[in-house]
Amino acid sequence: MLRLQVVLQLSPVALGTIVYFTGGGLFISGATCICLLFLQLLFLDEVSDTPMASIPVNDNASPPQEKQVTSRLHILVDPTDALVDVVAVQGLGSAYPHTWVGKERRRRAWFSRSKPEINKVMWLKEYLPKDFPATRIMAFEYNSRWLYEADFQGLEEHATALLDALVEQRQHSFSRPILFIGHSYGGLVVKQALVLSHKFETEGTDHRKWIARAESGIIFLGTPHQGSNYGMIALALSFIYRPLGGNYTQVLKLLSDGERLVQLDNEFKEVLSRGATKRTICFYETKGQVWTWAFGPLVTRLSARLGQGPEVAMECNHNEMNRFSERDERYEKFIGKLKPVYNLLINPVANEVVKNELLKRLSGRIINGSAYSSTEVGGCTAGTRETILNKLMDWARDSTQEKVCWMTGMAGTGKTTIAYTLCERLEADGILGASFFCSTTEDETHNMRHLFPTLAYALGASSQKMADALLGALRDKNVADMNLKDTFTALISTPASIDTSPFHEETRAIVLDGFDQVKDRDRVEGIVSFILEHADAVALNFFISSRPLSDKFKMTPQLWRFDLYNRPEQEVRGDIKLYVQRRLGELAERLGDKGKGWPAQEQVDAIVDRASPLFIYASTVCSYIGEEDDSQIKRRLKAVIDKAPVKGSTKSPTDKLYALYAQITDTASKRCNEDIKEVLGLIVAARDHLSTQSIGSLLFLGDGAEGESRVSAALGPLRSVLSVPNDQNEGVRVIHTSFPDFLTDPARSNETYYLNPSECHRKLATNCLSLMERMLDKDEIEGLQVPYSPMDKVKERVNISGALEYSCVHWISHVVEVYDLKPGSAKELEEAVTSFFEVRVLRWLVHMSILGKLGHAATSLRKLELHSQASARVRKASMEARRLTSQSHSLLEDYPLQIYYSALVRIPKKSDIAKRFRRDWNWEVTSGLAEDWERCEGVLGMGEWVYSVVFSNDGRMVAAYSWKGVRIWSVEDLKELCVLSPPGDLTCITLSSDGKSIAAGFEKGGIQIWDVETKNERVQDIGKGSISCIAFIDKDQEVICGSFESICRYSVKSNERLTNIKLKLKGRPLSFSRDGKRAILEGEVYIYIIDAETGEKISTLDIPEFNKKAAAFSRDGEKVVFGLNDGKIRMLDVQSGNEEAWLIGHVNAVTSVAFSGDDQRIVSGSRDDSVRIWSVSDGKEEMKLVGHTEGVASVAYSDDGLRVASGSWDQTVRIWSVEPGLEERQSSSENRWRVIALALSSDSQRVFHTRGGERRIYIQNVDDGKEERPLIVGRDHVNTVAISNNGRQAATASGKRLQIYDFSYPTSIPMVNMEGHDDLILSVALSPDNQKVATGSHDKTIRIWDPKIDEGKEEKRLEGHGDSVWSVSFSADGSKLVSGSSDHTIRIWDLESESPMIKTLRGHSGPVLCVAFSSDSQMVVSGSQDKTVHVWDVETGEVKQQRMYGDSIWSVAFSSSNSKIVSGCNDHTIHVLEVEGGEMAVLEGHTDAVISVAFSPDQQRVVSGSHDKTVRIWDLETGKEVRGVVGHTDSVQFVKFQDDDTVLSASHDGSCRSWDVQTGKQETMVNAFNNWVHSIALPSDDQFLAVGLDSTIHILDMETGDGRTLQGHTGPVGSIAFSHNNEKIASVSYDRTVRIWDVEKMEEEKRLNDTSSTWSAALSPDSKIVALGGWDGTIWLLNVETRAMEKKFKSGQKEVLSMSFIDDTHLLLRFYDAIRMWNVETGEEDEDVADRANLPILLCDGWIYSPSAPNSRCWFPLDGISRVISNASCIVFGLMSGDIVVVKFKESRR
Repeated sequence: MLRLQVVLQLSPVALGTIVYFTGGGLFISGATCICLLFLQLLFLDEVSDTPMASIPVNDNASPPQEKQVTSRLHILVDPTDALVDVVAVQGLGSAYPHTWVGKERRRRAWFSRSKPEINKVMWLKEYLPKDFPATRIMAFEYNSRWLYEADFQGLEEHATALLDALVEQRQHSFSRPILFIGHSYGGLVVKQALVLSHKFETEGTDHRKWIARAESGIIFLGTPHQGSNYGMIALALSFIYRPLGGNYTQVLKLLSDGERLVQLDNEFKEVLSRGATKRTICFYETKGQVWTWAFGPLVTRLSARLGQGPEVAMECNHNEMNRFSERDERYEKFIGKLKPVYNLLINPVANEVVKNELLKRLSGRIINGSAYSSTEVGGCTAGTRETILNKLMDWARDSTQEKVCWMTGMAGTGKTTIAYTLCERLEADGILGASFFCSTTEDETHNMRHLFPTLAYALGASSQKMADALLGALRDKNVADMNLKDTFTALISTPASIDTSPFHEETRAIVLDGFDQVKDRDRVEGIVSFILEHADAVALNFFISSRPLSDKFKMTPQLWRFDLYNRPEQEVRGDIKLYVQRRLGELAERLGDKGKGWPAQEQVDAIVDRASPLFIYASTVCSYIGEEDDSQIKRRLKAVIDKAPVKGSTKSPTDKLYALYAQITDTASKRCNEDIKEVLGLIVAARDHLSTQSIGSLLFLGDGAEGESRVSAALGPLRSVLSVPNDQNEGVRVIHTSFPDFLTDPARSNETYYLNPSECHRKLATNCLSLMERMLDKDEIEGLQVPYSPMDKVKERVNISGALEYSCVHWISHVVEVYDLKPGSAKELEEAVTSFFEVRVLRWLVHMSILGKLGHAATSLRKLELHSQASARVRKASMEARRLTSQSHSLLEDYPLQIYYSALVRIPKKSDIAKRFRRDWNWEVTSGLAEDWERCEGVLGMGEWVYSVVFSNDGRMVAAYSWKGVRIWSVEDLKELCVLSPPGDLTCITLSSDGKSIAAGFEKGGIQIWDVETKNERVQDIGKGSISCIAFIDKDQEVICGSFESICRYSVKSNERLTNIKLKLKGRPLSFSRDGKRAILEGEVYIYIIDAETGEKISTLDIPEFNKKAAAFSRDGEKVVFGLNDGKIRMLDVQSGNEEAWLIGHVNAVTSVAFSGDDQRIVSGSRDDSVRIWSVSDGKEEMKLVGHTEGVASVAYSDDGLRVASGSWDQTVRIWSVEPGLEERQSSSENRWRVIALALSSDSQRVFHTRGGERRIYIQNVDDGKEERPLIVGRDHVNTVAISNNGRQAATASGKRLQIYDFSYPTSIPMVNMEGHDDLILSVALSPDNQKVATGSHDKTIRIWDPKIDEGKEEKRLEGHGDSVWSVSFSADGSKLVSGSSDHTIRIWDLESESPMIKTLRGHSGPVLCVAFSSDSQMVVSGSQDKTVHVWDVETGEVKQQRMYGDSIWSVAFSSSNSKIVSGCNDHTIHVLEVEGGEMAVLEGHTDAVISVAFSPDQQRVVSGSHDKTVRIWDLETGKEVRGVVGHTDSVQFVKFQDDDTVLSASHDGSCRSWDVQTGKQETMVNAFNNWVHSIALPSDDQFLAVGLDSTIHILDMETGDGRTLQGHTGPVGSIAFSHNNEKIASVSYDRTVRIWDVEKMEEEKRLNDTSSTWSAALSPDSKIVALGGWDGTIWLLNVETRAMEKKFKSGQKEVLSMSFIDDTHLLLRFYDAIRMWNVETGEEDEDVADRANLPILLCDGWIYSPSAPNSRCWFPLDGISRVISNASCIVFGLMSGDIVVVKFKESRR
């Protein structure tokens, strides 16, 4: 058969004249030849006119003239470090290597006769390696020259050949990524190959499966995925040409067979879904072939569309798609698209395992739905905004441009659609890193703390290298604990650093839209500042779009500001016009009128005129027109245009928009849908987007489908202004915020559709309450029988609909809106609210817990509680529900059903909520609960001494700091929000007015500001000295701080120091006024009020003895208040310095003061442990808040004046309600420390406990909490005591030991212990300046001591008396001392002389028991056992006056004027004598000897202390007792007036107390003078009590307190335990020994030494084993006889405080906050005991439970617990406050 080999070398005319006869004599006409030529030109690659040998190709390539072409893979480039394989697959009708060769014709000179020179370029080999050096490049050749020598082969055969060739070449690199480049039909071959490889995966041994498993990218060059317009023509012509030998019917049929292509597409998409193929790009041509120009491009965009990845236009024809002759614009465009795919392969996206791990690490910090999604339609209409988008894309691609672009524009200008389209194009280019779209309707997107984690996850998901870096950064970190700086560093700047090239030397773009929607503008600007600061260091560009926010970044070099508002009018109008034309054109196509003159150009122009410059108008009007039936579209367009004038209108763009809304609502009203207004009212008032189903439920339009149907019908006419999703679970949204503004404005909306906001909120509030009444009364919650079911179990049972969730979360906000908008109109609503609280408030709180909204519930309840329009019943019910929630917040978050049980058990019994809802349950708190709500709303644990506490101005947060750091809490639910660890010692802190920022000053002279939510920190050094005070000013824009001699201002936003004022007066600022314009300055001598802006002095104040931390301005800056060390408070006028008031009441130093927000009240805190509220107008004390167990270091007032916060050395912060009407906790009769030891009687009727610093054992009834008479251990231990003039120090003598106490410190531990006397100390005195202490002793000597803390030593010994020294007293100047002795003499000593004794006064006939100097040191008074009082002249030694009374004189004192003398007598009387006259008065009333007396400063009263244990105050004018105070439990040995209003007393009972003279009420008490009881224990028969008092064990009779002692320990006894038979005692001491004692013989049996780590002990039932518990939780078992350790195990807890054996194998361990049972044989926790009924109640992780009924549990908060003990029927908690709480178990109840 003769084949036509030269057919294409001949012209069509020549072809028409040639006839070939073959076989049957086929004749080919000229027309046929023309068709054949057309077909060849259409599909066949251009035939080269240059010999193939001249083209540099693989030597193994088969010559093109071979008749048969074998499929093979030609290796063009093969570097040793290849990372990717590039595989090029040729198209139909092409020949290798021509198909990849571009030709560049070089023009010959005009005079040359030679042919033009042609340069041929194999770009795969010459260009591509330069762009992708680490790449192996291969070309696949197969039989595609169908016109000449093709045998019949189908697509699958070619695909199989490709797979076989790849497998052969990739035997050692199966996992290497592949980048396919498929031209035309070659692209279909690639698709089919991957489909086949995917199918081979089921065959385990077929290596072709690895091709689909390898990560790949595909570049399709003109591949007709959807078939070709020329497919049928080519198929017809192939039949004509078939007789010539070509047989490609099957291949050509594929190009025209849509069904086969669809099948291939579907199979290929399944391959894509597996994720190995990372990206596809489809190029299509824009030009036709030279010979087919009339028919257009062979593969159009529609033909090339794959549906996966972008379609990219190439300015060439089909044959040029795969040929590049130079690195021109077309090649660069191709490479630009290729690079992202290539980079994705060498830096692949994270796999699912890594993504899941990232999600886990970033849990709770990622906002779903905030990113761009290619599946959503939200971008610009095609052809619009092109100028803007092109500029933005050029910026994104150019790495030399600014790193941050900020696009701004007014509302409605299309910012979000531009951002969305930008994301689309960035994704198509492969350079979209991440995106974040803030939304007005999605509150979660406003949480900027989640911004960087969300972006980081998107970046990590797009890059395996980035993901690995992120996981590395998060390995040892918790995002929740990071501040903004750490978050950005860990999640963005470090993993995305330019140095690490996480995107392979490529810069990714991050798109951030809608920042203007975030309410906290300052935080947004702060984040932008932070991004700008670090932008140059990361391989990222940032695009931000928002409304204009600030001009502060105007000059920032890294920022490109792009303003939409200033775009050329013609450009904006042109875009709007194009948009309108497109939208109306779609409608014309829908109507079949496209190209028929509708819409008319003038109609389009009219719409554009109205819309410009607002895209929202154009979008709304087009939607409005298009939502109508097809028959009405044209009419509606005309109606819109006719509604208002087109040109010359003076209306603003907004007015035009509102006019359109009016037209839309008018049209809707004509539909007469009765539900429309109801639905609109709900949507406008709603706080969240509600689905149509939820709207139907809330409006009670019907259940399920019925309600949804009615809502959908009502919304039908409004789809142009409302987004109504098809998914019934998605919310209906208002398209633009201007529509609700229109509806609620009576001046703009029509009468029919005006929505009264108050009425809308009232209806919605009522409907919410009604819906909850229906839904919350279902029994699905209470059907859960186990009250401690965890949250996940409860959620499985409870199904909360969208409508119910909305009602639960938002009902209060709607009620409050009604109160605000229309006061006095909510009577019906009030009744519904009251009923809600009375019936279903607990069910509501359970649902709020399930929804994770308890904090929101507490905040909402507080708003209702404080609202003036709410009734008293509603306000009280809100308060009780809120306090119930906050008190049990941490419990209810995990166990919501416990609100019916544990939460109710612990609230006051008289509260309404307790009476109404408390159930008959197994557990009951019988003691320790307040009867009603107290003022203390919460106790927040700090863990260390609290130095300062501050409120945010809105009162929602409180912050405190200790040496460990700063903690911030939410006030409403008491939840800890933030913990900050500053880099140094803090001196002061302040919260911004909104609580979002906190600033602190440092000892070393710097300040630091944190963002509370993000923990972002910034540090700025200020001055050289310690920062003494700090405050936010100027609406939180600045921080002002003071250090020595300077005041600085610091910008919060720019982190810059604004001013540094050098003060003109030497000193340190202590406090600033609210506006930062004035400061209190501590000078060297005086206090100054200065101008903080200039440093000039305003006034001078003389404030001696003030506390530096206790100084504050009033809020208006006109008054200042100072707390003094003597307990007084002074208030002065700022301008004049005049004193306005003295506030007197504290009995120890005032440590902190603050004004209320309205300047009407002052709060103060003191070392006397109290917080007090004072009236500014009259200076009277209004309130005393007690509860702290140690001194109060700091106080703060909330701005609304309703709360006070206090921080104490007892390591707690307390929140107090200072509103009227709450119960005030009465001040206890003693100042109590924490409970340090507990014991329960065997019958569970009594609990024994002792507190730190005491020697008393308190006995309390378990059932009613009533106390019995306490047992006092070791009486009469204090010999004598004296208190300093300021009441802050005391000197006490015990035996031969002298101890000095300083009550200014928060603990009452002796600061100095001094010994030196040889016998009992009988008297002690403190010098007036407290610098010396004098003691007199039975050893006949007087000693003078230096009482410096920790350095006390004897300075001088005075000898001369011949017998015991009973009394000593200093002169007023401290230079002299007078002493009285049993030798009947009085001696006067000069303490500054080397020969100290001055004079001896003789005249008494018995021991001199008391002496005193006059204030001028000219006289001495003495009292003696001889029943006389003598007044002596010091100068002459003569007796000026002498008086005899009925018995010994125990005490004497001068008045302040030295004109009177008072004496206390053993006959119970008190005598007042005039020095120059006779006796004034005899005061009678005491029932025992009067031991101490003193005058008041005004000399009008006398105070006395007696052996009768009382302190009495007497009026000298009447001679009558005006006040008698009882409280001491032993002889009162010392009394004095601290001032006219306060009396101090000290007693043998070991306490120092202060009393209010007017009321007789005890103010404070310090137990300072005793040894402590450290431990107590009861035997099983309760016959006696064992007490560890210091190093002695006392065995006491339960009734009398008398008993015997076990002595031997040399350190305090910390723990005591009885044996089971009560015959032995084991004791643990700080002397590092454990001792075993025989109780009967009262002697030590065994001693175990070197037990320094031991805190507790227990004896086994047979007393052969002693168990020891250590401070680290270790348990040792020792053999008592051999002292050998038998076992040792770890409990996993800390500090085993006490323990006891249950039986031979089980040990009960008691910790601070747990009681647990251990098996001593296994060393593991174990409750498997035979007799469970008698097992003690256990405590684990806050849960109390009885082993006999483990399913009935009660939760108890562990904060504030110091000790815990239990038996089978009750558990007792000893608290840090010194209180006892008893919880009883009643097994019979269920």
